[in-house]
Amino acid sequence: MNEEYRTTDEPIIAEFFSEVWIRREEVCTRLGIGDDLLDICLQWEIIESHDPERQGATLFSPQDVDRLGQGLRLHRDLGLNWPGVSVALALLDRIRALEQHEEG
Repeated sequence: MNEEYRTTDEPIIAEFFSEVWIRREEVCTRLGIGDDLLDICLQWEIIESHDPERQGATLFSPQDVDRLGQGLRLHRDLGLNWPGVSVALALLDRIRALEQHEEG
């Protein structure tokens, strides 16, 4: 047996990252919005920024980007103001939670 492929009893430690973080600039580019609009959405807590020990960089999860896209559609298509978008998204989150509770 080749020495390179010999198994050992030593444990293998692997680190898995459950999230892929997206930088602030990329969020704006992906959604076609300006930095000022992103600040408004952060102010109204439509999404939250994260700083997972990345030296002060503002980062977002893919779920945050999806949620922001949904909020932008509510604002554009239904004419909701930003506080209204925040409330609507909170209600949609609550509906999803109740539906999952009923299924589970």
